[in-house]
Amino acid sequence: MKNETMALTERQVVDRTRAYLRENFLYARADWNLQNDDSLIDTGVIDSIGVVELIEFLQDAFGVPIGEAEITEANLGSLTAIGRFVCRKCRDGSAGEEAPSR
Repeated sequence: MKNETMALTERQVVDRTRAYLRENFLYARADWNLQNDDSLIDTGVIDSIGVVELIEFLQDAFGVPIGEAEITEANLGSLTAIGRFVCRKCRDGSAGEEAPSR
């Protein structure tokens, strides 16, 4: 497990994920005010393909495996949820492990 992953705060995860979303999904809408608790799907930031891309980003950027059962609104629906989810996975020691096969 990477030491840098263990030391991440929810705020760091949220900030890095927000930057990823801005660069990859909101690049044409620079004035979009994405709040931490905004639903990423309901507000149109990402669609179903975007969810797949977001999962790939989270796994690569933070070294956390994301299993199929974890792909929920509660875990990935907003920046706040993502920050909480990624940090919980890091604390639980699952960062850097292989994602369960589907």
